[in-house]
Amino acid sequence: MGRREEKREATRQDILASAGILFMKKGYENTSVDDISAAANVAKGTFYYHFKSKDEVLLGLSIGYLKRLNESVDEQLKIGTPPLDVLMTVLRTTARDTEIYRELSRHFFLAMFSQMREQFDTQYKDDQIITLPSILTKIVIAAQAKGEIEKHWDARELGIMIAGLSHHAQVTWIILEEERPLVDKVEDWVRVIVRGVTTQ
Repeated sequence: MGRREEKREATRQDILASAGILFMKKGYENTSVDDISAAANVAKGTFYYHFKSKDEVLLGLSIGYLKRLNESVDEQLKIGTPPLDVLMTVLRTTARDTEIYRELSRHFFLAMFSQMREQFDTQYKDDQIITLPSILTKIVIAAQAKGEIEKHWDARELGIMIAGLSHHAQVTWIILEEERPLVDKVEDWVRVIVRGVTTQ
């Protein structure tokens, strides 16, 4: 990466970091593009050079979140943590974060669904981009290698299935304003699948 590209990426990361802080302090709806630009010390045009909208910034923040989650998964698998334990930890983590940041998560899902076609292509077709389905697929492959999940199942399809189930559990929990802990709901839903594919 050349110096110009590094500067562009640094500016992009400054915008993301500033937006993340503002979303937490002021709330997503109360934060404007002007607010983000000012906090990142960039012109409004610079903001729009890097992001089409505030929704795209939110999706950009989610990519950073997933990268950190992916690194944690790699570390856990490397030290020999049972893959199914890693799987449930990932799902508990995403559920807990959705529960803590309920309002921001609602806007994230709205942003994701508003770009459904593009998001579908990205999440389910591009192996180079880190997504929840790709993280879960990696864990399924590790579980198959350890004999925790039967090998005749397509790992990618299972990863997509579990990610979709987790997302749906989170969305319905937000929309219906459920009082039940989201972590419990996600765990119960996912166990329906896991019990059907484990060798135990």
